[in-house]
Amino acid sequence: MSSETAGKTSVHKMGLIALTLVTASNMMGSGVFMLPTNLGALGYISMWGWLFTIIGVLSLALVFAKTSMLTPRTGGIVAYANDAFGPFIGFQTTVCYWISAWVGQVALLVAGVGYLSFFFPQLKNPVIGCTAGIVFIWAFTLLSTFGAKVGSRAQSFTAICGLIVVLGTGVIGWFWFNPQTFTEVYNGTGKGDFSAIMSAASIALWGFLGVESAVVSTGQVKNPEYTVPRATVMGLLLAAICYVGSCTVIMGLVPHKVLMHSAAPFADAVSYMFGNRAGQVASALSVIACFGSIPGWIILQSEAPRAGAEHGLFPRWFGEMNKNDVPVKNIVFTTVLISLVLMLTASPDLANQFQIVILMSVFASLLPYMYAIISLPIIMASRKLNKSKEFMFYGVLTVIAMIYCMFALLGSGSGSIFWGVVMMSITIPLYSFVSVNKSNKGEKTLFIKE
Repeated sequence: MSSETAGKTSVHKMGLIALTLVTASNMMGSGVFMLPTNLGALGYISMWGWLFTIIGVLSLALVFAKTSMLTPRTGGIVAYANDAFGPFIGFQTTVCYWISAWVGQVALLVAGVGYLSFFFPQLKNPVIGCTAGIVFIWAFTLLSTFGAKVGSRAQSFTAICGLIVVLGTGVIGWFWFNPQTFTEVYNGTGKGDFSAIMSAASIALWGFLGVESAVVSTGQVKNPEYTVPRATVMGLLLAAICYVGSCTVIMGLVPHKVLMHSAAPFADAVSYMFGNRAGQVASALSVIACFGSIPGWIILQSEAPRAGAEHGLFPRWFGEMNKNDVPVKNIVFTTVLISLVLMLTASPDLANQFQIVILMSVFASLLPYMYAIISLPIIMASRKLNKSKEFMFYGVLTVIAMIYCMFALLGSGSGSIFWGVVMMSITIPLYSFVSVNKSNKGEKTLFIKE
């Protein structure tokens, strides 16, 4: 390959700093800006949820990073499930992860519209807010067609805007922190403490969805063996510091009754500290950060079906690329689905709409996570790496990560579990079409001795 050709193939790829910011921004895009409302409604018992979530997600991040070093693959965690468990599980995982990624974008839009409503209260009207969200998602879809590097440049700027608000509130806010306000409500769920902690852990997991962004985006990254694992851990640590500090401060600034219905908790917190004008500035920066994470999520959600298309699990057009190495048909189809979900979940209570959507996304992500977690010891064993101390270390991390995923699964609520089971069941008959397609190509579909 000539240097000119090599330059063309790498010009749209992301480096370590860009990928770290994309990973952190994908996690923080709407999670950090709306979680104070959803967790604040539970009471300060939610701090236990943060503790369990950070331990669990750190285990997830280390497992994903190790797997990416062993087998760097386009599609990341969904590709690992296919390698370890076969084509049906690969198909089921790809579908669930894809659904999780684009449903999560609905939450990003809801969060962004919520902060915009600080300036334009009419956006709290479900029809107007829904229309605004649809306009924004199609605008970002157009931006994403220019390639990953363009999106990451915009996202690097918007991530900085978000950090100004989050770190500013999380650091300066301690001067206004009121312990009595923070401890006003311990458990506001009306349920037992264990149930409340499970709910908090499940909601908090939403804040870290995207920890696998660097792994899944391997096909869009320079030197993935070096860049992906480092960006995964660095992005997680950056997000964790921002989450815990800012959420704690806000719960000690904004009264419980106000916080549990807030559509813009950071803006409300800054208003308590410096007045309404400062709250408007915080809201503006939050809007930029919320919407700025969408390009990264668009790239992320396109990678899973793209990898599925390469393995014959999705229709071939999901993997067709334009000159900027972007699967445009794939992204446009998903944007249509996002628009439909926005319309179906439209609600005058943006905080409630946000929680419904994130629990849907969390449940859909847990199945791919669990398959990807178990893939690591299977891959290590297949490469004769199962007799080392390293294998024991990652085996412990695998167990911790699995326990956390099951913990979060139970905390997502009966409604999410019901629809999640329906979603998984639908993949069973859908796979028959994949199998027929493989058979028509002469590929093996039955794993039995004739």
